Amino acid sequence: MTADEYLRRVARGMAGMDRRVRDDVLRELRSHLADAAREHGEAQALASAESPEAVAARYKEMYGYGRAYVAVFAAIAAALAVPTLPLLLYGGEGLLAFAATLIFLLVLVAYLMAVAVKAGSTAGLVAGLAACVSRFASLAVLLAVGSAEVRDASGWVLFTVVSILLIAIGFLPGRAKERWRRRDVGL
Repeated sequence: MTADEYLRRVARGMAGMDRRVRDDVLRELRSHLADAAREHGEAQALASAESPEAVAARYKEMYGYGRAYVAVFAAIAAALAVPTLPLLLYGGEGLLAFAATLIFLLVLVAYLMAVAVKAGSTAGLVAGLAACVSRFASLAVLLAVGSAEVRDASGWVLFTVVSILLIAIGFLPGRAKERWRRRDVGL
């Protein structure tokens, strides 16, 4: 493998990162590899370097995804949040409607946790906020067209608490991973 092939593999592994950050990282890596190659030869420099995939994963973990990817994560979370509205509000009754609502909610929670762990706490927070806002907006639309009804204060409290918890669920797993990870990034 040549230094250019190594850097191409690192670049591929950093897909989704902000382009400017990715380009800065690649410039820095190219400089480190060139210095090591001058000192020990290119083959030895590459042999002693970490795998390109591991280097890319560390930098992606450190710097996270770019804005476009975070926006996509948020849009998906907002879309997944719509069917988490309690089906009892708009026509469903009984155990089946309640079970369907819980299933949709579990899917959303799993998605938010995956985003937070894989893409970082900022992306998870944005996705959690999008899910929360989507739930309130969807409920507002249903209330406005008269196809939903919140029967009592406990319904509002439960709806609000669950919606706000989505923000925490989007943020906390990523934050925990960031606090507990190793800090070193090197070749």
